Amino acid sequence: METRDLTITVNADLATAHWLFRFKGEQDHPAMQMWMRATAVCQKRQGNWQILHEHISVPFDPGNAQAVFTLNP
Repeated sequence: METRDLTITVNADLATAHWLFRFKGEQDHPAMQMWMRATAVCQKRQGNWQILHEHISVPFDPGNAQAVFTLNP
């Protein structure tokens, strides 16, 4: 997996992170060319960080509602 553009914001007991990633493998496979965006929200409870929410989105073409496999960040 290749990751880039990681951004982390931390408060006293709340943190968010978002980044772009793509899988690496067969170079000619469409899924290996697609970048996806991930977001995570974490909260500190009793001294431990816990994930409250995770979200992954796939880019799509709004004109035809199809996934776009060739976008580069």
